[in-house]
Amino acid sequence: MKTFEDIKNLWNENRETVSPPKSYDQKHLEKIVKSRTKTHMNKAMHYFWAALFLQILVYALLSHVILRYGGDSQTLLIGIAGILVFLPFTIVLMKKFKQMAIVRPAEGNTAASLYEYIDRQHLLLKSFYTFKKRYELLLVPLSSAIGVFLTFKLFVPGGITENPTGAAITFVITLISMTWSIRSENKKSFEKPLHELAQLLQEFKSDN
Repeated sequence: MKTFEDIKNLWNENRETVSPPKSYDQKHLEKIVKSRTKTHMNKAMHYFWAALFLQILVYALLSHVILRYGGDSQTLLIGIAGILVFLPFTIVLMKKFKQMAIVRPAEGNTAASLYEYIDRQHLLLKSFYTFKKRYELLLVPLSSAIGVFLTFKLFVPGGITENPTGAAITFVITLISMTWSIRSENKKSFEKPLHELAQLLQEFKSDN
């Protein structure tokens, strides 16, 4: 993928031979900037759709548990607690990614407006990632505990009370699996795009 330095060198070579109009250079620059920004942001948007689908699935499963087994007060409370644990995350997820989806460069597509466009996307993505990391410190252990509790209560005779060792092992395995999966997803969908957007902003500064 071309860097700004590559593009600038190409423009210099072209000016020495054909001297293309400045407007063409500007349009070419706009196209390159938007394409690179979109490429980086698409990695985060893929996370959004996967996370949204997963949370809809969680809400559907918990709602099923509440409707089918809600006659038991303990199961009812745990099911409601599971929904409430995920709800703030879903709200922030929808809000931040909606903001990212509607961000556009200002009228005119000047260098300043393109820089502001990239910077805005970077700030929104970084803001959600910061919230995500902090909230998952609560979400991961609580959702793991709720999942293990409901699984043992509904499908294992005697529940957690009569199977404490099995429940503890299941909880630890679930916790480790979720932590590993989230860490891997963070690198792919947040850390790498944030680094690439920051690099693009730095190239923008150097070029100007």
